Amino acid sequence: MEFVYETIEHGKPEFPIGFHETHCPEGFRLYPHIHEEFEFFVLAEGSGTLLIDGVPFSLSQGEGAFVNSRCIHLGTPLSSDPAFFYAIVFSPQIFGSYVNDIVIDKYVAPVIHRSLELPVLYKREIPWQAEALEIVENMYQLRRQEAPCSELTLKSQLFHLWSIFCQHGRDIGSASGTGRGNLDEIRHAIEFIDKEYASKLTLSDLAKQAHMSESHFCRSFTEVMRMTPFAYIQQVRIQKSCQSLKNEDTPISGIALSCGFNDFSYYSRRFREIIGCTPSAYRKQAFASYRAQITEAKADAKLQKNP
Repeated sequence: MEFVYETIEHGKPEFPIGFHETHCPEGFRLYPHIHEEFEFFVLAEGSGTLLIDGVPFSLSQGEGAFVNSRCIHLGTPLSSDPAFFYAIVFSPQIFGSYVNDIVIDKYVAPVIHRSLELPVLYKREIPWQAEALEIVENMYQLRRQEAPCSELTLKSQLFHLWSIFCQHGRDIGSASGTGRGNLDEIRHAIEFIDKEYASKLTLSDLAKQAHMSESHFCRSFTEVMRMTPFAYIQQVRIQKSCQSLKNEDTPISGIALSCGFNDFSYYSRRFREIIGCTPSAYRKQAFASYRAQITEAKADAKLQKNP
Protein backbone atom coordinates (compact mmCIF):
# COMPACT_ATOMS: atom_id res chain seq x y z
CA MET A 1 0.00 0.00 0.00
CA GLU A 2 1.32 3.42 -0.93
CA PHE A 3 0.02 5.48 2.00
CA VAL A 4 -2.82 5.51 4.50
CA TYR A 5 -4.14 8.61 6.20
CA GLU A 6 -5.03 8.19 9.86
CA THR A 7 -6.72 11.21 11.40
CA ILE A 8 -6.18 11.33 15.16
CA GLU A 9 -7.69 14.71 16.09
CA HIS A 10 -8.98 17.55 13.96
CA GLY A 11 -9.25 20.13 16.71
CA LYS A 12 -12.40 22.00 17.64
CA PRO A 13 -13.57 25.59 17.16
CA GLU A 14 -13.07 26.26 20.86
CA PHE A 15 -9.61 24.62 20.84
CA PRO A 16 -8.22 24.62 17.27
CA ILE A 17 -5.21 22.31 17.52
CA GLY A 18 -5.28 19.17 15.38
CA PHE A 19 -2.98 16.14 15.37
CA HIS A 20 -2.56 14.03 12.24
CA GLU A 21 -0.38 11.03 11.52
CA THR A 22 0.31 9.03 8.39
CA HIS A 23 2.04 5.72 7.71
CA CYS A 24 3.69 5.34 4.29
CA PRO A 25 4.75 1.69 3.78
CA GLU A 26 6.37 2.35 0.39
CA GLY A 27 8.11 5.71 0.72
CA PHE A 28 7.18 9.16 1.99
CA ARG A 29 4.14 10.66 0.28
CA LEU A 30 2.09 13.74 1.12
CA TYR A 31 -0.48 14.87 -1.41
CA PRO A 32 -0.38 18.60 -2.34
CA HIS A 33 -2.67 20.74 -0.23
CA ILE A 34 -3.16 24.15 1.35
CA HIS A 35 -4.91 25.39 4.50
CA GLU A 36 -5.28 28.52 6.58
CA GLU A 37 -3.74 26.98 9.69
CA PHE A 38 -0.08 26.85 10.67
CA GLU A 39 1.53 23.42 10.69
CA PHE A 40 4.56 21.81 12.25
CA PHE A 41 5.54 18.63 10.47
CA VAL A 42 7.80 15.85 11.84
CA LEU A 43 9.18 12.96 9.79
CA ALA A 44 9.41 10.41 12.59
CA GLU A 45 10.64 7.56 10.37
CA GLY A 46 12.20 7.40 6.92
CA SER A 47 13.32 10.22 4.64
CA GLY A 48 11.77 12.40 1.97
CA THR A 49 11.44 15.82 0.41
CA LEU A 50 8.87 18.32 1.62
CA LEU A 51 8.12 21.01 -0.96
CA ILE A 52 6.72 24.26 0.45
CA ASP A 53 5.60 26.82 -2.11
CA GLY A 54 7.78 25.02 -4.65
CA VAL A 55 10.95 25.08 -2.50
CA PRO A 56 12.31 21.59 -1.64
CA PHE A 57 13.46 20.69 1.89
CA SER A 58 15.11 17.31 2.42
CA LEU A 59 14.08 15.65 5.67
CA SER A 60 15.72 12.76 7.47
CA GLN A 61 14.33 10.74 10.36
CA GLY A 62 13.49 12.89 13.37
CA GLU A 63 13.63 16.21 11.52
CA GLY A 64 10.79 18.69 11.22
CA ALA A 65 9.53 21.67 9.27
CA PHE A 66 7.29 24.68 9.87
CA VAL A 67 4.62 25.36 7.22
CA ASN A 68 3.13 28.83 7.21
CA SER A 69 -0.54 29.62 6.66
CA ARG A 70 -1.71 29.15 3.04
CA CYS A 71 1.56 27.60 1.90
CA ILE A 72 1.27 24.95 -0.80
CA HIS A 73 2.98 21.84 0.54
CA LEU A 74 3.51 18.30 -0.66
CA GLY A 75 5.87 15.42 -0.03
CA THR A 76 7.87 13.15 -2.32
CA PRO A 77 10.04 10.11 -1.47
CA LEU A 78 13.81 9.89 -1.44
CA SER A 79 13.57 6.10 -1.26
CA SER A 80 10.98 3.32 -1.14
CA ASP A 81 11.67 2.65 2.54
CA PRO A 82 8.66 2.86 4.91
CA ALA A 83 8.02 6.26 6.44
CA PHE A 84 5.89 7.66 9.23
CA PHE A 85 5.11 11.31 9.85
CA TYR A 86 2.86 13.38 12.04
CA ALA A 87 1.79 17.00 12.04
CA ILE A 88 0.39 19.47 14.51
CA VAL A 89 -1.99 21.85 12.74
CA PHE A 90 -3.19 24.91 14.63
CA SER A 91 -5.22 27.99 13.84
CA PRO A 92 -3.74 31.46 14.41
CA GLN A 93 -6.81 32.07 16.57
CA ILE A 94 -5.34 29.82 19.27
CA PHE A 95 -2.97 32.68 20.17
CA GLY A 96 -5.67 35.21 21.06
CA SER A 97 -7.94 37.93 19.76
CA TYR A 98 -7.32 39.79 16.51
CA VAL A 99 -8.41 43.04 18.22
CA ASN A 100 -6.03 44.90 20.54
CA ASP A 101 -3.85 41.85 21.22
CA ILE A 102 -0.12 42.51 21.32
CA VAL A 103 0.73 38.82 20.82
CA ILE A 104 -1.23 38.74 17.56
CA ASP A 105 0.03 42.15 16.43
CA LYS A 106 3.74 41.47 17.10
CA TYR A 107 4.21 37.74 16.66
CA VAL A 108 1.37 36.20 14.63
CA ALA A 109 0.02 38.65 12.05
CA PRO A 110 3.53 39.45 10.68
CA VAL A 111 4.08 35.72 10.06
CA ILE A 112 0.78 35.40 8.19
CA HIS A 113 1.56 38.52 6.13
CA ARG A 114 5.12 37.28 5.41
CA SER A 115 6.89 40.27 6.95
CA LEU A 116 8.31 38.01 9.69
CA GLU A 117 9.92 34.91 8.18
CA LEU A 118 10.19 31.94 10.54
CA PRO A 119 12.78 29.19 10.05
CA VAL A 120 11.43 26.25 8.06
CA LEU A 121 13.79 23.32 8.68
CA TYR A 122 14.51 21.86 12.16
CA LYS A 123 17.35 19.44 12.92
CA ARG A 124 18.39 17.83 16.18
CA GLU A 125 22.06 18.83 15.86
CA ILE A 126 21.20 22.50 16.49
CA PRO A 127 20.28 23.04 20.18
CA TRP A 128 17.41 25.51 19.79
CA GLN A 129 15.92 23.47 16.96
CA ALA A 130 16.26 20.30 19.04
CA GLU A 131 14.36 22.11 21.82
CA ALA A 132 11.57 22.96 19.38
CA LEU A 133 11.38 19.34 18.20
CA GLU A 134 11.22 18.14 21.81
CA ILE A 135 8.28 20.47 22.55
CA VAL A 136 6.45 19.19 19.46
CA GLU A 137 7.07 15.59 20.54
CA ASN A 138 5.68 16.37 24.01
CA MET A 139 2.57 17.90 22.47
CA TYR A 140 2.14 14.88 20.22
CA GLN A 141 2.39 12.51 23.18
CA LEU A 142 -0.23 14.56 25.06
CA ARG A 143 -2.73 14.41 22.20
CA ARG A 144 -4.95 11.67 23.63
CA GLN A 145 -4.32 12.08 27.34
CA GLU A 146 -7.17 13.24 29.53
CA ALA A 147 -4.94 14.61 32.26
CA PRO A 148 -6.10 17.56 34.39
CA CYS A 149 -5.56 20.89 32.63
CA SER A 150 -4.37 19.15 29.44
CA GLU A 151 -5.63 22.06 27.31
CA LEU A 152 -3.60 24.50 29.39
CA THR A 153 -0.53 22.30 29.10
CA LEU A 154 -0.85 22.01 25.32
CA LYS A 155 -1.48 25.70 24.84
CA SER A 156 1.43 26.72 27.10
CA GLN A 157 3.75 24.44 25.14
CA LEU A 158 2.50 25.88 21.87
CA PHE A 159 3.25 29.41 23.11
CA HIS A 160 6.74 28.27 24.16
CA LEU A 161 7.26 26.74 20.72
CA TRP A 162 6.09 29.91 18.97
CA SER A 163 8.42 31.98 21.12
CA ILE A 164 11.36 29.88 19.90
CA PHE A 165 10.23 30.32 16.31
CA CYS A 166 9.95 34.08 16.63
CA GLN A 167 13.26 34.49 18.45
CA HIS A 168 14.98 32.98 15.42
CA GLY A 169 12.76 34.58 12.80
CA ARG A 170 13.86 37.17 10.29
CA ASP A 171 12.15 40.52 9.83
CA ILE A 172 11.96 41.03 6.07
CA GLY A 173 9.49 43.93 6.13
CA SER A 174 8.65 45.26 2.68
CA ALA A 175 10.54 42.37 1.06
CA SER A 176 7.64 40.08 1.96
CA GLY A 177 6.00 40.39 -1.42
CA THR A 178 9.08 39.88 -3.58
CA GLY A 179 10.19 36.73 -5.30
CA ARG A 180 6.84 35.01 -4.92
CA GLY A 181 6.21 34.58 -8.64
CA ASN A 182 2.79 33.13 -9.43
CA LEU A 183 2.21 31.49 -6.06
CA ASP A 184 -0.71 33.68 -5.03
CA GLU A 185 -2.44 33.05 -8.34
CA ILE A 186 -1.86 29.30 -8.03
CA ARG A 187 -3.34 29.42 -4.52
CA HIS A 188 -6.54 30.93 -5.90
CA ALA A 189 -6.83 27.99 -8.31
CA ILE A 190 -6.11 25.44 -5.58
CA GLU A 191 -8.72 26.93 -3.28
CA PHE A 192 -11.20 26.91 -6.17
CA ILE A 193 -10.46 23.22 -6.79
CA ASP A 194 -10.93 22.45 -3.10
CA LYS A 195 -14.42 23.98 -3.22
CA GLU A 196 -15.49 22.74 -6.66
CA TYR A 197 -13.67 19.39 -6.93
CA ALA A 198 -16.94 17.51 -7.52
CA SER A 199 -17.83 19.68 -10.51
CA LYS A 200 -16.64 19.28 -14.07
CA LEU A 201 -13.56 21.53 -14.09
CA THR A 202 -11.83 22.69 -17.25
CA LEU A 203 -8.39 24.17 -17.78
CA SER A 204 -10.14 27.38 -18.77
CA ASP A 205 -11.97 27.48 -15.39
CA LEU A 206 -8.71 27.13 -13.47
CA ALA A 207 -6.74 29.58 -15.60
CA LYS A 208 -9.43 32.23 -15.02
CA GLN A 209 -9.08 31.79 -11.26
CA ALA A 210 -5.34 32.42 -11.59
CA HIS A 211 -5.79 35.29 -14.10
CA MET A 212 -3.46 33.56 -16.56
CA SER A 213 -3.63 32.13 -20.03
CA GLU A 214 -4.25 28.39 -20.12
CA SER A 215 -0.72 27.56 -21.27
CA HIS A 216 0.93 29.86 -18.73
CA PHE A 217 -1.25 28.50 -15.93
CA CYS A 218 -0.52 24.89 -16.84
CA ARG A 219 3.25 25.50 -16.86
CA SER A 220 3.22 27.49 -13.60
CA PHE A 221 0.96 25.02 -11.80
CA THR A 222 3.06 22.02 -12.84
CA GLU A 223 6.27 23.76 -11.77
CA VAL A 224 4.95 24.47 -8.25
CA MET A 225 2.88 21.34 -7.67
CA ARG A 226 5.10 18.80 -9.46
CA MET A 227 2.01 17.52 -11.30
CA THR A 228 -0.47 18.76 -13.90
CA PRO A 229 -3.68 20.54 -12.87
CA PHE A 230 -5.80 17.54 -13.80
CA ALA A 231 -3.54 15.11 -11.93
CA TYR A 232 -3.99 17.36 -8.89
CA ILE A 233 -7.77 17.39 -9.29
CA GLN A 234 -7.68 13.58 -9.30
CA GLN A 235 -5.59 13.62 -6.11
CA VAL A 236 -8.04 15.95 -4.38
CA ARG A 237 -11.05 13.89 -5.40
CA ILE A 238 -9.44 10.68 -4.19
CA GLN A 239 -8.39 12.24 -0.89
CA LYS A 240 -11.89 13.68 -0.36
CA SER A 241 -13.30 10.22 -0.98
CA CYS A 242 -10.94 8.80 1.64
CA GLN A 243 -12.61 10.97 4.26
CA SER A 244 -16.06 9.85 3.14
CA LEU A 245 -15.01 6.18 3.20
CA LYS A 246 -14.71 6.48 6.97
CA ASN A 247 -18.51 6.72 7.07
CA GLU A 248 -19.59 3.08 7.12
CA ASP A 249 -23.17 3.81 6.02
CA THR A 250 -22.40 5.52 2.69
CA PRO A 251 -22.19 3.25 -0.39
CA ILE A 252 -18.81 3.46 -2.13
CA SER A 253 -20.50 4.08 -5.49
CA GLY A 254 -22.27 7.10 -3.97
CA ILE A 255 -18.98 8.41 -2.57
CA ALA A 256 -17.36 8.15 -6.01
CA LEU A 257 -20.19 10.11 -7.60
CA SER A 258 -20.18 12.80 -4.90
CA CYS A 259 -16.43 13.32 -5.41
CA GLY A 260 -16.67 13.90 -9.15
CA PHE A 261 -16.26 10.37 -10.56
CA ASN A 262 -19.09 9.37 -12.87
CA ASP A 263 -17.46 6.05 -13.75
CA PHE A 264 -17.11 3.75 -10.73
CA SER A 265 -14.59 1.42 -12.38
CA TYR A 266 -12.39 4.41 -13.27
CA TYR A 267 -12.67 5.67 -9.68
CA SER A 268 -11.60 2.27 -8.32
CA ARG A 269 -8.66 2.12 -10.71
CA ARG A 270 -7.44 5.62 -9.88
CA PHE A 271 -7.95 4.99 -6.16
CA ARG A 272 -5.72 1.93 -6.33
CA GLU A 273 -3.08 3.81 -8.34
CA ILE A 274 -2.96 6.73 -5.89
CA ILE A 275 -3.67 5.07 -2.53
CA GLY A 276 -2.35 1.60 -3.24
CA CYS A 277 -5.46 -0.46 -2.45
CA THR A 278 -9.14 -0.69 -3.36
CA PRO A 279 -11.68 1.69 -1.78
CA SER A 280 -13.28 -1.21 0.12
CA ALA A 281 -9.89 -2.33 1.49
CA TYR A 282 -9.17 1.25 2.55
CA ARG A 283 -12.53 1.44 4.33
CA LYS A 284 -11.86 -1.84 6.14
CA GLN A 285 -8.41 -0.70 7.26
CA ALA A 286 -9.73 2.71 8.35
CA PHE A 287 -12.26 1.09 10.68
CA ALA A 288 -9.68 -1.36 12.03
CA SER A 289 -7.35 1.56 12.74
CA TYR A 290 -10.16 3.53 14.39
CA ARG A 291 -11.03 0.61 16.67
CA ALA A 292 -7.36 0.19 17.59
CA GLN A 293 -7.13 3.88 18.47
CA ILE A 294 -10.21 3.64 20.69
CA THR A 295 -8.76 0.60 22.45
CA GLU A 296 -5.42 2.35 22.97
CA ALA A 297 -7.12 5.51 24.27
CA LYS A 298 -9.15 3.47 26.77
CA ALA A 299 -5.99 1.68 27.92
CA ASP A 300 -4.21 5.01 28.37
CA ALA A 301 -7.11 6.40 30.40
CA LYS A 302 -7.21 3.29 32.59
CA LEU A 303 -3.45 3.53 33.17
CA GLN A 304 -3.77 7.18 34.22
CA LYS A 305 -6.46 6.27 36.74
CA ASN A 306 -4.54 3.28 38.08
CA PRO A 307 -0.82 4.03 37.63
